[in-house]
Order: sequence, then structure tokens, then C-alpha cells
Amino acid sequence: MLDTLRQDFRRNRDPLARLVLLIFRFGQWTAEQRTIGRQLGVLPYKILNLLVVRLGTNSDLPRELRCGPGLRLFHPYGLVLHAGARLGAGIDLYHHVTIGRRDFSGEPVVGDEVTFGAGAAVLGPVVIGPRAKIGAGALVLDDVPAGGTALGRRAEIRPPTGGADRPGAESTNPPAAPVDRPPVVPVDRAESRSTRPAG
Repeated sequence: MLDTLRQDFRRNRDPLARLVLLIFRFGQWTAEQRTIGRQLGVLPYKILNLLVVRLGTNSDLPRELRCGPGLRLFHPYGLVLHAGARLGAGIDLYHHVTIGRRDFSGEPVVGDEVTFGAGAAVLGPVVIGPRAKIGAGALVLDDVPAGGTALGRRAEIRPPTGGADRPGAESTNPPAAPVDRPPVVPVDRAESRSTRPAG
């Protein structure tokens, strides 16, 4: 735990981010093994997690979450991460990021050095490749390749920068259904005035 926490602290200068990470890593430590010493730490962890993480920052970082070292929290507010998700090392999280389930099909698996912009949501059993970038406000329901970028709602998946298919890359999203609109009938203003009843 201490080595992982040191790597986290190297990437976070904000005192609040460090406090949140300290509580999160302490919770992970209590969940790793069922020893007496670790079980004694469960109650203090739950109190700190409730007061600081849940109430103080409105975030949910469950201790069962598997996350590699070097987690960076730019603004540790509004983060919701599912306990079943798996995150690699060197992850960057901006505020209001959601990583979790869409239904009961599974949770996301995130590679190393992935960046999540503010308000991004990754839902369902998707795989986010290493060094991918999830744009602010993106909704990701499909896999993102290594080095790729996910933008928009629903996120459009683009190949890595410098890829051979970049000029003609097509979206993996289904085309939008056409909207039927009633025909527009022109109105003759002069005729409309002549047919208006006299007052």
C-alpha cells in the first residue's frame, strides 16, 4: 500500500486529492486480506470514507475497486466508480467521471495511462485501451482502441493519431433514423385577407 500511495502522491499536489487517495488506498488495504489488524481498520475507514469522500466530495470510490498506482485526481468531486471496474496504472480523472455498469452485463476494463475528461461516462463491459483519451462529457458504450479518442454523446470512436485510417474513419455508431415532417403549404397572404370575415 505504501509504495502505491507514494506513486499516487507524486502525481497529486492538491491536499484534498491526497486525503481522498489516502482513504481510498487504506480501504483497499483493509479489503485485501481478512487479518485481525486489517479488520480493525474497517470501522475507521468507513467513518473517514463517509465523512470525507462520500459527503465531503460527493464521490464513490469503493475499496473493492481494483486500480493501479499513480491515480491522479485533478478535482476529486463527483467521481462514481463501480466496485467491479478495473483500472490500470497512471489513470487521470477529472471531476464528475462515472465508470460503471450499464446493465448486469459487466463493468469496464481500463488500460494504463488513460485520461478521462470532466463529466465523462464509461458504462458496461467495454475495454478502454492504454493511453486512450475520453473527452469531456463523452458517453462511451463501445470499446476504445489503444491510443484512441472518444468524443461526444454517444461517443464517436476515432483511431489513434497518425493511424492509416484517420482521413476516412467512420463512426461505429448507428445512423440516426430519418425524421418525418409534414409538408409545408405556402399561404397566400392576399387571399387570406380577402377571405377573412368583416368585423
